[in-house]
This record gives sequence, structure tokens and C-alpha cells, in this order.
Amino acid sequence: MTLDLSQETLHTFAAHLAQTTSPELSVRRPAEEFLAKAETGKNFAVILLRTVAKEDADLGVRVAGAIAFKNFVKRNWKVVREWRHFLCKICKTILRYKI
Repeated sequence: MTLDLSQETLHTFAAHLAQTTSPELSVRRPAEEFLAKAETGKNFAVILLRTVAKEDADLGVRVAGAIAFKNFVKRNWKVVREWRHFLCKICKTILRYKI
């Protein structure tokens, strides 16, 4: 699955990231599930970086995005055969450039 880099996608991600900080489980859980599903898509990390880099974004959204990005990289940077989703060399190069 490839995620497009449109403004609509960035707004969708920002909304779900904001919901991940909710104390209400009924709000937080669907947002976490959306992000977990989206994590398998191409451009996931780039979308998180763009969301975090938006200066006009809510600070809570930026922090949630930074944490999601950190966790994504922690889980996916190393190439381990048992892992289903790892970052390819091209993705790593793009992320290094974007950071």
C-alpha cells in the first residue's frame, strides 16, 4: 500500500495523531489501529516527518508524530529476517535526507 503525500493525507494523519493522546480508550484505540495499519504503507515515515515539521501544526500532534516516528524507526530500521516490515535502503536514504 502506498500512501500519497497530499495535504488531505497529512490532515488525516494529524487528526489520528491527536486522537492517540486522548485519555478515552474509545477515541484512542481506533487512532492507534489506523496508524498501525498505515505503518505498513510506503511513505508512512515521510508523512510522519512532514507532519512533525509543520510549524503551524498543534504541538501535541507534532510530539505524537515524533514519538510515532521514533517507534517506527526503532522497530523497522534493522533488517531482521523475522520482521515483516523493514526499511529498504532507498527508504533509509530518503529519511536521512529528509531529517
